Amino acid sequence: MTIDIAVILIYIVIVNIIGLRFSGGSSVRDYFLGNRSVHWGMVCLSIVATETSSLSFISIPGIAYASGTGFLQVTFGYLLGRLLVAAFLLPKYFQGEYETVYEFLQRRFGMASRKTVSLIFHVTRLFADSVRLFATAIPLTVMIGWDYRLSLAVIGTATFIYTFYGGIRAVIVTDAMQLLLYLFCIGLGMYCVMDELSLTFGSVFSLIPAADLSFVSTGLGGGAAKLFGSYNLLTGVIGGAFLSFASHGTDHLLVQRVLACRDVDSARKAMVASGLVVILQIALFLLFGLFIKVLLGARPFDSSDSIVPYFIVNHLPVGLRGLMLAGIFAAAMSTLSSSINSLSSSTALDLLRLDERSMPERKKLAVARGISLFWTLAIIAVSILFHDSKNPLVEVGLSIASVTYGGMLGIFILGRFVPGVDDRSALCGVFAGVVAVTAVLLFTTLFWLWYVAVGFFVCVAVAIVAGRAFSWGLR
Repeated sequence: MTIDIAVILIYIVIVNIIGLRFSGGSSVRDYFLGNRSVHWGMVCLSIVATETSSLSFISIPGIAYASGTGFLQVTFGYLLGRLLVAAFLLPKYFQGEYETVYEFLQRRFGMASRKTVSLIFHVTRLFADSVRLFATAIPLTVMIGWDYRLSLAVIGTATFIYTFYGGIRAVIVTDAMQLLLYLFCIGLGMYCVMDELSLTFGSVFSLIPAADLSFVSTGLGGGAAKLFGSYNLLTGVIGGAFLSFASHGTDHLLVQRVLACRDVDSARKAMVASGLVVILQIALFLLFGLFIKVLLGARPFDSSDSIVPYFIVNHLPVGLRGLMLAGIFAAAMSTLSSSINSLSSSTALDLLRLDERSMPERKKLAVARGISLFWTLAIIAVSILFHDSKNPLVEVGLSIASVTYGGMLGIFILGRFVPGVDDRSALCGVFAGVVAVTAVLLFTTLFWLWYVAVGFFVCVAVAIVAGRAFSWGLR
């Protein structure tokens, strides 16, 4: 295990050297937007790395092992959602030269909408990414033997250094590198399966049951429970499209990356290309899980999330095991660094209005970095609170993005396409959407992929009705 830990530490040092090498930060605009000069190819890889946490690295192969490749249907919805973002939202963002996505709401509705939705984003990211960080610490604690708090501290500190000094440019460059590393590790894991079985790729692939490779399911024939309660073509395409439209069009965690592009055409390329890369990436994750299933003879596990850690500990040699753990680190660090920078950006520009304050640029930059430190400590602190796995906040944290995304997408679509809706009406819609999805989560068995659609339609309907009611009241 000493060699494995050494491999992880070497990886951390290399990441920080590269991140600091590409750091930029002569101004707040440079720190958070890279002076809008980042190549779209790097932005594309950064988007994919940001949305791929260590949970994806561990859980998606486990899903394939346990239930086949039906999850792949969701990725087609992800691509459709990004096409909608590229067509309808990105041109507006670049036309206004926004520094954060929530600045659009201020210009369309007013400051109350900008700050309120920004606060929703803060809460969403804090809880969701704290849970993702804690989930990363679990396999590291099991496989290396570290206390989970030490795992959290190591990941947080390693990520903070280059994020603090480098800003968005360093985050995007290291994201791209980390994406390549964890994909290489997935390929390495598949090679180790072939080596242990003394079989070629084609031979292992031929041993996978046809039912596991058949990823398309119409959902028909099982009633409403099957159609709206499982991975199928309707749920994947429609639910996945709503989720991706909301996350990549309204969540500053992801929109911040495309705002760093030179122009709207570059941003569109990055957005759409990321959807294609995600399809290939998820397919690779799922295939990795099926390779492990062939190796282990489909032996049962209590939890699908324990399959990849079991494979790493019991079927990889020393050194390669450390490299695979570094891949888990890479997936975690890419998400965490992006969260720190995007949260800091929204805090500084949406809430504190740092760009409008009369102070030297160097002092503004120091304040921005101080905010980055605050959010690093906040995410680590909240992650530690999730140590009790029976705490219901764990489930809330994992699904909180889907709970809030519908209302967030609703207010952006209202602002983009529906005239006559004012600040007050729009915010009524947002809160109604969040309340509706929370009720659905607590009191129904509706599949999570439908949450965003529910929140969106409730938000739009309530906002339009409220707008007319307020208008009649004024008359």
